[in-house]
Amino acid sequence: MNADSQSRDVVRRAPDPRSKTTPNEAAKPDPPLHWPTITPLAAEREWPELRRWVDELRERYPGVDSYVVPACWYEHESLVVALQALKDHERVAYATTSPASAGTDWHRAFRDLAALLRQFTADLRCGHGPEYVDPANFEGFVVEDSACRRRRAATVALGHSETITG
Repeated sequence: MNADSQSRDVVRRAPDPRSKTTPNEAAKPDPPLHWPTITPLAAEREWPELRRWVDELRERYPGVDSYVVPACWYEHESLVVALQALKDHERVAYATTSPASAGTDWHRAFRDLAALLRQFTADLRCGHGPEYVDPANFEGFVVEDSACRRRRAATVALGHSETITG
């Protein structure tokens, strides 16, 4: 038996992580992220992650064009919340503890939310095309969003009304 056949044998006998744990024993996945209530620090951490996921979604699914997710998606809370819901759904659907049908469930949710995103985008009055893509716009938006969240948190901490404009 040579080294190459030994390594293939090891791969063949590798345990399936799904068979080792039951859903009750496995760690629960993180809960969904609710954008309107996350802290400034969490938002700074999550924005780049959501942007990366949205970019990957566009690459994987060519039908996700600028009429479904415009270049300025991050400026529109309805789009952000819907995209985050899809991201969370995908994360849970493809967790090692998920049933085999979870991927299909995710694609149903994707189909439904893509239609909703298309409707949300149709109602916007901003540019939809790729000519509006500018990484500096996203970076500037994240800085402003973080500052707005900090002002809101400070206002609430001081006992004032939570309504404050960005």
